[in-house]
Amino acid sequence: MKDTTMEELSAGGVVYRKAAQAYEYLIGKHSGYHKWVLPKGLVEKGESMVETATREVAEEVGVRARVVDMRPIETIEYYYFADLDEKMGMSASGEVSTRRVTKYQEEGGKKVRVHKRVVFYLMEYESEIEKGKGWEMEEIRWVDFAQASQMLAFESERKVLALACASDQN
Repeated sequence: MKDTTMEELSAGGVVYRKAAQAYEYLIGKHSGYHKWVLPKGLVEKGESMVETATREVAEEVGVRARVVDMRPIETIEYYYFADLDEKMGMSASGEVSTRRVTKYQEEGGKKVRVHKRVVFYLMEYESEIEKGKGWEMEEIRWVDFAQASQMLAFESERKVLALACASDQN
């Protein structure tokens, strides 16, 4: 077996809305590894990072949101292990895709090492999408900064949230 690392590039967003006297942030509980995260997903062929962030927010958490600053909040990098499905499938844009996680490392997946880079943008909530959230999130919640900071599973995403919180009040 060849010892290789698969490269992934994703984009996502910190989605906020003004509620009463405070800002709220949209987070989701991932259906694969059951942890609270920010919405994000793989960049598809021909797509810009901003287009990916907008599409993934719509698909995963069921809201329309606009990027308020074309400069990313932050780019994070990490490694994880997973078992991937080798079957061919189609992406949302009609491109042939072979990437599909069948088992995350939290569930014992360990066949493929993945180096992931995620570019996050600050995004303002505009409206709900009729079809609602996608299958990737088992639950979504609007929470304030303190709650989101407590609930988000990964330190890198808590840092992104803190940077977004500092910039969304300007």
